[in-house]
Amino acid sequence: MKIKPENKDDHDVISEITLAAFKDYPFGQQIEHLIIDELREANALTVSLVALINDQVIGHIAISPVSISDGTRDWYGLGPVSVLPEFQGQGIGSKLIKTALSHIKNRIGGCGCVLVGPPNFFFMFSFANYPQLLHEDISQELFLSLPFTKNVPSGIVKFHPAFMQLPEVEKDIVADFIINYVIAGVRANLKKPTIQRLIEKGILMETSGNKVMLRPAILAKYDPYLAKVTQFRLSELSRVHKNPFMMAIKR
Repeated sequence: MKIKPENKDDHDVISEITLAAFKDYPFGQQIEHLIIDELREANALTVSLVALINDQVIGHIAISPVSISDGTRDWYGLGPVSVLPEFQGQGIGSKLIKTALSHIKNRIGGCGCVLVGPPNFFFMFSFANYPQLLHEDISQELFLSLPFTKNVPSGIVKFHPAFMQLPEVEKDIVADFIINYVIAGVRANLKKPTIQRLIEKGILMETSGNKVMLRPAILAKYDPYLAKVTQFRLSELSRVHKNPFMMAIKR
């Protein structure tokens, strides 16, 4: 097996590998390939390595910069990591991770790396939980860090905005809410996992009678276009119904 930096000819196959790898993954959202595309377009794909067997690309790993609220620089986020299903279980992912970590530390002078993943697996790469390093939207148990120096930063870590994308299933739900919006909100099945996730993200706000309202300001962090459509829809409803409540929707 050989590991090398990606080139332009690898872009499409990287998307295909990422889609295939996350298709049946319990926590996969089927947006991982879009994250990689956006990182690349934003020139934020700091490291992008592919694994090859007999000149066939069968795995990929992405590294991108993160920000830390205390101002610490040169820290990076690891992932997504993808290996074609038929090649999984052969240690290819582990080799990609080790190579990427070495690249961060020795080639670009990185000071540390963070990721989201199962602790039992990533402890073998020396990742650990550091209580002073947090991510507001991720369980501390799953948010792991690996400092390359003695100085461990303290603060809130944020991944690149490319990671804030909504899965297609959640976009569809939001689009339905925009289309069907009424003065008092939209009735919803609050037990539905997709609805629960949108409430947890703050995009939907639960009201009385099993109804929810959209919060355009929060939606804008995930999908600016849908947020603008929502604002337009709310403005039209407010104008037509002349109801001041619509203008006071929580932001």
